[in-house]
Amino acid sequence: MENFQIVTFSLGPESYGIPIEQVQEIIRPSAVTYIPYAPPHVLGLINLRGNVIPVIDLRKRLFLQPQGEAKYNRIIVVHIQDIVVGLWVDAVSAVAAIGEDMLADNPEGLSLDEQFIDKVVKTEERLIALLNIPALLRN
Repeated sequence: MENFQIVTFSLGPESYGIPIEQVQEIIRPSAVTYIPYAPPHVLGLINLRGNVIPVIDLRKRLFLQPQGEAKYNRIIVVHIQDIVVGLWVDAVSAVAAIGEDMLADNPEGLSLDEQFIDKVVKTEERLIALLNIPALLRN
């Protein structure tokens, strides 16, 4: 694996990343239509320029404490294979260039969310958990 770019974002004080090739766009939150009997982490549906897409609350999906809506909330629209879904996050930070030397495997014995983490990026300032989007989308 060579250098690649990731979109970094926060959920509370923690930093996460998604490979940029999986990100379709980043939007401000819009009206979400509730879906009865949906899994708890599915906030509902949004209309994105005529396309109806589901929105997942990443805090709930990763078993983090809920937080109300905030000024910097964003929806990261990801496109994996033929699936388009929005990921509700606290704030989007930046696009970062990552080298292979910055990647580390998951440490043994992580909590229940380890299935959702592909690798960990080591920077001088912090650690960034790279999310496994296909695993996040499975029920």
